[in-house]
Amino acid sequence: MSNPQIQAQANALNAKMETEATQVLDDIERNWMRKVARESFACAVKCYDKAGKSGPAEALEQCARKCQMPYQQASALVQQEVNQFQNRLNRNMQECQEQARDRIQPGMENDPSKMAAIEQSLLDCMSKQVNEHIKLLQPMKNRITAALKNFK
Repeated sequence: MSNPQIQAQANALNAKMETEATQVLDDIERNWMRKVARESFACAVKCYDKAGKSGPAEALEQCARKCQMPYQQASALVQQEVNQFQNRLNRNMQECQEQARDRIQPGMENDPSKMAAIEQSLLDCMSKQVNEHIKLLQPMKNRITAALKNFK
């Protein structure tokens, strides 16, 4: 994108997507992941209390590792959902770029008005994708929170 105004609009779209996603992920972290983490650490403390000063180190390590599994699984679940979301968004943005590239005819790069129209169509496509993906954040959050309710 050569037009500074178009570039600024693209940057604003990126910031909008990032802000919306951050709000959802922060909510998941505060309301769900911290609970799972606290329960995992409380369980590990019980392992240390139970082992005391004389319990075998292997049993203590095994107990603590078992306590951390729910948190590790919850983190992996969140990361998997986020990765799938990001991959889908990236694929759709790539499709927008390919559609814009397909519209460029030989010699067009010397015609600012035609290039501006292509850049605007690219921006419109990207804007549509950002808005669609923002709508997908709540269903993603619902899937994650439904799964996290089962972590003990």
